[in-house]
Amino acid sequence: MVPHMRSMLLILLLAAAAFAAVPASAQTSEDCYRATLRFNGPEIISACSAALERGGLNKNDLSIVYSNRALGYMHQKQWDEAIADLSESLTIDGTNQFAFNSRGQCWSNKKNYERAFADFDEALRLDPEFTGAYLNRGFTYQELGDTQKAIAQYRLALQQTGTREIDKWARARAQERLNELER
Repeated sequence: MVPHMRSMLLILLLAAAAFAAVPASAQTSEDCYRATLRFNGPEIISACSAALERGGLNKNDLSIVYSNRALGYMHQKQWDEAIADLSESLTIDGTNQFAFNSRGQCWSNKKNYERAFADFDEALRLDPEFTGAYLNRGFTYQELGDTQKAIAQYRLALQQTGTREIDKWARARAQERLNELER
């Protein structure tokens, strides 16, 4: 290897090592959010925990980071940990409709349907066009064996016109469930 190339390789290796040595606490709320897009529970928990340890988050970001870390716990089916983070998120910002919706999902998974519906209702009170909350109400009614109420919720989800990615995703899932139930 040519000496010049060897020193360039050494510089690149040192730079890579320095980057890898940056403590996880240097991560930000943006890193936490990006981790949620990869749907990897441990990665989400790690990135969001690092953002919390780093500190310096404003009230809104702090609520979102707790809510996002809860998604990591949900991917791991750690419902109690997710509920704790979602409740913390809501203590910080009681208008976080995403936290209410996600906590409702956790309660539904724990078979506590009364609390699940209360959280879905609050998410819809805060955002009457929150497609995901209608979808999750449909899932919960379907879990309870009430097909007619599930169908009604899936139809409500399909009527929403939100343009967020979560809204589009929820409408697609509602259509799939509706197709299955109406066969």
